[in-house]
Amino acid sequence: MAEFLDWNYNSISGSVAQLPAAYSSVLRAMALGWHGPFASKEETLKFYADNKDKNPNWKEPTGWLGNLENVVKTPGEVVSGTVGAITDPLGKLNLGGWMIRIGEIVLGIVLIGVGLARLTGVQNVIAKAAKVAIPT
Repeated sequence: MAEFLDWNYNSISGSVAQLPAAYSSVLRAMALGWHGPFASKEETLKFYADNKDKNPNWKEPTGWLGNLENVVKTPGEVVSGTVGAITDPLGKLNLGGWMIRIGEIVLGIVLIGVGLARLTGVQNVIAKAAKVAIPT
């Protein structure tokens, strides 16, 4: 066996594949259902057998052609898998909460800007510039 290849199992598709070590380490780091590295195909299959009861949603290991039947089929599964892949490596951050907070900050800045413009009369300058720029 070549030393630069290792065996990997994908719990989403059921793929059992021997891949270049550098490539498979990137796949595993992205948390897209890849597990490994394993020294042999038998070790990979044993990993699945030892863990399938704890993970009933894992796909059964199959060859490359068998993976065509196991691919994700619905857009919802694609979205949930992608969101999971993004949040898992970040330590289960609450990205939805972060997006709400960022939106609140941006809205607050806009409202403060509008309030300051009203107090200082800057909106009149902007309105005049808009009237000049857009002939009616």
